[in-house]
Amino acid sequence: MQEIFDSINFDFEHLYDIADNKTKRRINTYIEGWKEQGLLEGYFGMLASKIYNRTRVKNSEILELLIYSAYIEEQSRLNEFEQSTFKELVNHYYIEGAKEVNKNKASSVIPETILLMILSMPNARGYVYEDYLQATIKYNTDQIYRQAVICLQQQNNLEIENNAFQSIIKRQQNTKLCINEDKVSGMVDDTLIGFNNMAKIEGIKSLAKEDDAQVEFWAVTDENSTEMCQSMNGKRFYINKENYFDRYWGETKKELKIMRVRVRGLVPRCQFAPNFTPLALLSFNN
Repeated sequence: MQEIFDSINFDFEHLYDIADNKTKRRINTYIEGWKEQGLLEGYFGMLASKIYNRTRVKNSEILELLIYSAYIEEQSRLNEFEQSTFKELVNHYYIEGAKEVNKNKASSVIPETILLMILSMPNARGYVYEDYLQATIKYNTDQIYRQAVICLQQQNNLEIENNAFQSIIKRQQNTKLCINEDKVSGMVDDTLIGFNNMAKIEGIKSLAKEDDAQVEFWAVTDENSTEMCQSMNGKRFYINKENYFDRYWGETKKELKIMRVRVRGLVPRCQFAPNFTPLALLSFNN
């Protein structure tokens, strides 16, 4: 990001002027490089294409695109590691689910079709991970761009190490993943909870073919647990049959009320009120 800031050769007075030919040629070269790397997708690809094909482009548009590219390139470097981690954990919980049914017949590898299905599913908050990444990158870009404009307007140097930029970056990082001693939160954590629960369910389904096969939900029932968690603790559910049960339901704590619910099999992404922790699937009973 600092290299990008150092490449800016205009001040606030010329921020919204048309970029000179040298700058336009330079940005076109960058865009061609991003295309070769396969990075021109989604909104970033549309923005780059629009700038590449136009003769007259404002300095402000180029600044936005360059900031955007920093996040796109960073995520590109992380993709392989993230996907490898997701697949490893999903496969682990798939095996754990199968072991709860029959330790002697547990599969060692999750089928590719099921793996891809799980990785494309929304998490407990309703987000598909890839869609979340694209939306977050756009939002993060807008934040850094606005702060850069403020710095230029105040005639300050664009220094990524200054407090204003660092405060923004820290918040952005914690939104994706925050580890505070033994507490973990953020979108990556939410996503893995959903992936792992679904993988365990699929592992159970792979061996539990009988109609009467059941699972039992265990919840933490300490002083911080909600009424919903407490009411669900210990309940058993059929894997391949209709389930009828009562549970708390509502968008807010004030709206919570007991409702009769019917679902077929296991549906891990039921509606949860804000700040409620989804129950973990822990025990198989046949």
